[in-house]
Amino acid sequence: GHPAAGIAWLVNKLHAVGGGLKKGQIVLAGSFTRPVDIAKGDVIQADYGPVGSIGVSFV
Repeated sequence: GHPAAGIAWLVNKLHAVGGGLKKGQIVLAGSFTRPVDIAKGDVIQADYGPVGSIGVSFV
């Protein structure tokens, strides 16, 4: 299916019970990592074993 289908499902379910998404909320659709807080100067490294690793520096 379409990548946005999961978000549409979530919005419809929340609306059905009188809820919804709020400004600033983060929805991870299909991510296999948890969200982490970052700040200027942080370096984040993710190691996925035999698949490889990736890193990013925040300036």
